Amino acid sequence: MEKMKKVEVIIESIYTNRVLEIFKEADVTGYTIIRDIEGYGSHGLKTADEANDLLSNNYIFTVCREEKFERMIEKIRAFIDRYGGKCIISDSLVLLHEKK
Repeated sequence: MEKMKKVEVIIESIYTNRVLEIFKEADVTGYTIIRDIEGYGSHGLKTADEANDLLSNNYIFTVCREEKFERMIEKIRAFIDRYGGKCIISDSLVLLHEKK
């Protein structure tokens, strides 16, 4: 197992590519996107049945090594400050597959 950082970002779908660009700049190449999520938060209920994709929320997560995390965290902070959303960071242990 390897110690890594898990970065979870919940944002309006129209900003998804901007977050992915931050990942790319930090050389984070693996991530998962779950589209049209719903939940309740400081802005009230956000449903997944919006009439168009622009108003829906997406959940993006990745796990990366500490050095890549350090390269992107301030950019994610600036992004959240400007566009809103949430970013949850946690320490993780990741079981990586070994090439045989």
